[in-house]
Amino acid sequence: MARKTTPPAKPLLIFDFDGTLANTLETGIAIYNEIAPGYKLIPITISEAQELRKLNTRALLDHLGISRIMAVKVGAHIKKLLHDRMEQVEIINGTDVAIRKLYDAGYRLGILSSNSAGNIRTFMKRYELLDCFSFFEAGVSLFGKPQRIKKVLRKEKIGAEHAMYIGDETRDMEAARDSHVAGIAVCWGANGREAMLTEDPAYCIDQPKELLTCADEFAAK
Repeated sequence: MARKTTPPAKPLLIFDFDGTLANTLETGIAIYNEIAPGYKLIPITISEAQELRKLNTRALLDHLGISRIMAVKVGAHIKKLLHDRMEQVEIINGTDVAIRKLYDAGYRLGILSSNSAGNIRTFMKRYELLDCFSFFEAGVSLFGKPQRIKKVLRKEKIGAEHAMYIGDETRDMEAARDSHVAGIAVCWGANGREAMLTEDPAYCIDQPKELLTCADEFAAK
């Protein structure tokens, strides 16, 4: 028997964290370069990172010579070191205003991220946005987002057709597609517009202020 779901008054908006809300790119690159020698990997510069934004996740890992197993290990190491540097991380300009407007408009918001719940809560508290989010699904494995999105939908008793996932990487859009939710690709994070469009997201935006427009348009369908 199919699980019954409750159509919400407005869609559930599930956000990625790193690169989507928090500007962790430069800090993440700095940490990557510090630990790269230990994994026999080649460090990258900020300018190289900008070029790498054109590649989807799998092409990026291939370019850096990182296997999926290695990517999980390196990602976990970066996340551990990032914990002590969260005070250096700033919010993506304009996302704080967009989040508050979405919340005030009655949208239910949550975060699903590979980062830790502690890091996310501390960050959101600093920007006085903690009250805007009803849940934090944290510690998600590098390629485990589709399963965790489905878990959230089951927990919230919401059908996939009533939810959206907002992220800055091609793998976020893959996760949205695999979990049958609509994807909003933001082009200010890890991947640029060129790479994001290869995943055929429902929406592709360049500025945080567009989030409310996308949400309203999706809600009206």
